[in-house]
Amino acid sequence: MRTWLLLSLGAAALHAAAIRGTVVENQTGRPLSRVLVTIEPVAGTAGQPSVVRANLYGAFEFEGLAGGAYLVTASRRGFAPIEYGQKRWKAPGVPVVVEPAGMKSLNIRLPRFGAITGVVVDENEVGLPEHDVVAYRATRPPQLVARARTDDRGRYRLSALEPGKYFVRTVARQYEDGGYLPTFYRETDRLSEAVAVDVELDQQAENIDIRPAPGRLATLGGQIVPAAQVNVTLVSDTGAETALADASGNFQFAPAAPGQYELYAQGPADPRSGTIQAAYQPVTLDRDRSDLRLTLRPLPQVQFVLRDNLGRPLDSPQIRLLARRKDLAASGRIQALELQGDRAAFLPGRWDLALASVPGYFVSGVSGARPQAGDPPRADGWNEILLSAGSEIVQFVLSPTPGAIHGTVVSPRREPVAGAPVYLEAFDPATRRRLKDPLGTRADTRGQYRFADLAPGSYRLLSSFDLDGPDAPLDAAGVLTVRVDESRDLAQDLNLF
Repeated sequence: MRTWLLLSLGAAALHAAAIRGTVVENQTGRPLSRVLVTIEPVAGTAGQPSVVRANLYGAFEFEGLAGGAYLVTASRRGFAPIEYGQKRWKAPGVPVVVEPAGMKSLNIRLPRFGAITGVVVDENEVGLPEHDVVAYRATRPPQLVARARTDDRGRYRLSALEPGKYFVRTVARQYEDGGYLPTFYRETDRLSEAVAVDVELDQQAENIDIRPAPGRLATLGGQIVPAAQVNVTLVSDTGAETALADASGNFQFAPAAPGQYELYAQGPADPRSGTIQAAYQPVTLDRDRSDLRLTLRPLPQVQFVLRDNLGRPLDSPQIRLLARRKDLAASGRIQALELQGDRAAFLPGRWDLALASVPGYFVSGVSGARPQAGDPPRADGWNEILLSAGSEIVQFVLSPTPGAIHGTVVSPRREPVAGAPVYLEAFDPATRRRLKDPLGTRADTRGQYRFADLAPGSYRLLSSFDLDGPDAPLDAAGVLTVRVDESRDLAQDLNLF
């Protein structure tokens, strides 16, 4: 019996598919050991995702696979993760198609992230030591992504940067003989006049030297009320700095440049009640200030009301509320809220709230949140709310008549494209603006794709292996503009662009 079982397993292995290959450093071609290699079956392919590590010689192997299409990804610390077959950074990879008893051999080249280097110098071109430098992704608004400090000769290196354009700026710094204001590369304090630096994989943008402008800095301090020895955080668009209040609640920050700031304070949880107290205050710094008062209060509460478009309450385990904290430096990570009944406690400050897609519904209305000035409200997107103390009520209205889009992605030869990436963005044709975070999916092994539970409105569609991910603008020639109506499942085939 045992012999028969072993022979059966051996026969099955002979008819199973395999994917093997090697991973090398892109610039030198040297083998890379300990690379994490993953495979993800395209919808319609039997089997489960799998992970292996490359051996000392960069070799990896997946055996006993079902025939079909797989996405292969390789990653290692210090290198940019790569999907096999991708044409550019963040472009989607091309699925590896393997026959039921076939084998594919791959060669994957991992590039390193980019970097920016330079020197921070004073008025006489002498390097300034221990001077902080930050990099922003050149978006609107800019996104803070990296920070470095100069060495004893004023040299800095901003590393682990993804390809793209960046603004580089020094941070305010007080020396014994005077202060320096935040200054962008090419010696300007205005973002509109800053020169963006191009960063590429495996490359280092050099000689990005900055001469910060001398100027007067202002001090900022105050007191925690009631007095408590807690951490106080000062946030600006150049990052965050934390100070510890003393036993009397007094706090003080290093001199800073004039501008807009946000102050946060958070006390420890009460050991008996478990309650936390915190404070938030926006600050305009235009002079020395020591009069700030941060009053610790219980965390603000948000009550969430979920109703359908007839006013009936909704309660479903499939409903997920999402939140991300916002400050002057960046938006925080997205987190799913765990409600206590119908409520959740938040640290005070600015937050974005959203409702994750609910099968069979779309979000048709929201109240209680405060959209940013100038931005049209989008109920099914992120909605900003400012929380300070007390409680707020946020209501989401869901309609049970969502739209959908489905179709088949075909090649120029009119053949279905397995695993083709498909992108969808809510779009305003009048202002030509993207209205919310875009969606992305992959066609299955038959080239079929589907987007469900969509709010009515105008959308743009594109299928391409050339687009740099769903966040890239959908401005290619192959983009289609379609209209989604309530309760309508729109059939729209796509040509692979």
